[in-house]
Amino acid sequence: MLRRIPSFSRFRLLHHMMGTFSHSLFIHSPSSSLSFSKHCHCSTNTDDTESHSNGTQLLISMRNLCWSGKLKNIDEALDLFQGMARMKPLPSVKDFTLLLGAIVRLKHYTTAISLVKHMFSSLGIEADTITLNIVINCLCRLKLVAFGFSVLGTMFKLGLEPTVMTLTTLINGLCVQGNVAQAVGLADHMEKMWYPLDVYTYGVLINGLCKTGDTLAAVGWLRKMEERNWKPNVVVYSTIMDGLCKDGLVSEALNLCSEMNGKGVRPNLVTYACLIQGLCNFGRWKEAGSLLDEMMKMGMRPDLQMLNILVDAFCKEGKVMQAKSVIGFMILTGEGPDVFTYNSLIHIYCLQNKMNEAMRVFHLMVSRGRLPDIVVFTSLIHGWCKDKNINKAMHLLEEMSKMGFVPDVATWTTLIGGFCQAGRPLAAKELFLNMHKYGQVPNLQTCAVILDGLCKENLLSEAVSLAKAMEKSNLDLNIVIYSILLDGMCSAGKLNAAWELFSSLPGKGLQINVYIYTIMIKGLCKQGSLDKAEDLLINMEENGCLPNNCTYNVFVQGLLTKKEIARSIKYLTIMRDKGFSVDAATTEFIINYLSTNEGDTKIREFLFRKR
Repeated sequence: MLRRIPSFSRFRLLHHMMGTFSHSLFIHSPSSSLSFSKHCHCSTNTDDTESHSNGTQLLISMRNLCWSGKLKNIDEALDLFQGMARMKPLPSVKDFTLLLGAIVRLKHYTTAISLVKHMFSSLGIEADTITLNIVINCLCRLKLVAFGFSVLGTMFKLGLEPTVMTLTTLINGLCVQGNVAQAVGLADHMEKMWYPLDVYTYGVLINGLCKTGDTLAAVGWLRKMEERNWKPNVVVYSTIMDGLCKDGLVSEALNLCSEMNGKGVRPNLVTYACLIQGLCNFGRWKEAGSLLDEMMKMGMRPDLQMLNILVDAFCKEGKVMQAKSVIGFMILTGEGPDVFTYNSLIHIYCLQNKMNEAMRVFHLMVSRGRLPDIVVFTSLIHGWCKDKNINKAMHLLEEMSKMGFVPDVATWTTLIGGFCQAGRPLAAKELFLNMHKYGQVPNLQTCAVILDGLCKENLLSEAVSLAKAMEKSNLDLNIVIYSILLDGMCSAGKLNAAWELFSSLPGKGLQINVYIYTIMIKGLCKQGSLDKAEDLLINMEENGCLPNNCTYNVFVQGLLTKKEIARSIKYLTIMRDKGFSVDAATTEFIINYLSTNEGDTKIREFLFRKR
């Protein structure tokens, strides 16, 4: 029994927490301007009217359909409602709410709200808590939680007492919208107002917290739930275990599973699935296998989702034979494989450059009646591009089109990269320029791929003109794009153009990073402008961008190339003092220098000096 607190006091507490929602349901409802007749589309056929003339038979039919779950058609539901609305006297509110509940299960939320409005405004039926709970549920499912709180205000004004289910529905709506902090706050207020949370309320909160990654807070609510003498069910436990596994806390999830078993709550298929996936993600294959055995001994057969988890995990670890064994088990048990299964196997074969095997799986998939999706095609196109077999990649693109698939940006980017790797950057550029004909807009990754391909093939003017076209098309180019251009300019010896672009970056709203500075220092060293390179090295520190290991190595290599031994030793000392070390290229420079007759003993002394 709930301890009763004056409704006005309760409403003020909620009002203080959630803000003012003072208007009535019918001012706020998104369906308020819609008439009942607009939603009903009710049949006017006289035969239909005669078939429902007997009110008692109509109610019996309605109740049977709703209780059995056989009411599957919204038009039939609206016909029933219209028949009930014509009855004299009207059926009870209980019968109307039974039908409304069935309409909500059909996911016709706005229709349900419109019918409630018709009940209140046209039929003269008085609002009750159950009916308004249905409206709140519909609004929350439509992600109109604020309007749900408006209905709560209406309940208080009518002197109706909200139930725990009323407030739990609002908590769930807040969680679905991502307002978990507000949901937690409302739950705290519920307890202060002597609305005891039930198992469903706790489950909603825990699910919301886990979905936002706050698993430790979810564990806290689990403990609070137990303190209130509520027994968590397997759904609550499994939700938290899944969250722990996603946070990388697999051992903690296993401990919670043991705790759950100790309290007499048996794990279900969902429990095992999240634990097995967590173990596979961290390469704990033996434990995953033990759990799978345990599950099957309990009479639970792994479903397609769980088997796909295993296939995907094995493929990511390169364990193709084990993945194929699981697929064999799938076929034997009739549990698949599906598109996801085949894609996992195709993807790993593509990564391993086993394109013939990948295509064999692809053809097997099609022969078994599993239509490939765009992810499968993109994996295969990427594989053939990586293999530098552009003709087969283009053939797959044609196959995609024949099957009604529209290549997305990822597919185009893969193809453009493939043409660049095959030494055909101009063909790649043509693809890039034709993307818009297929309704696709290049993203920054696409831009980076084509510019990098052009620069690496010494087509700098093509790259620069394309970059200018990108700027004119309002593409928001980032620092990565400009670093590609700068590297291309420096490699081609176009230092003046590089310096001009480098100097313009702050004006474009971009912050020059260590990678950009290193590119410029390398270009200046290559040109022999060591003093200017050193000035830039000093300036970058003054600008708050600290040189890294690569920056120092690049500059030392430039000094060694010009036999600037004293300055080389100076910067090698700075590197050592800052905890940096020489890389393979710098080491090779030093060895080559020492092997010549000109080898300066000072650098030898530096290298073998005791610290």
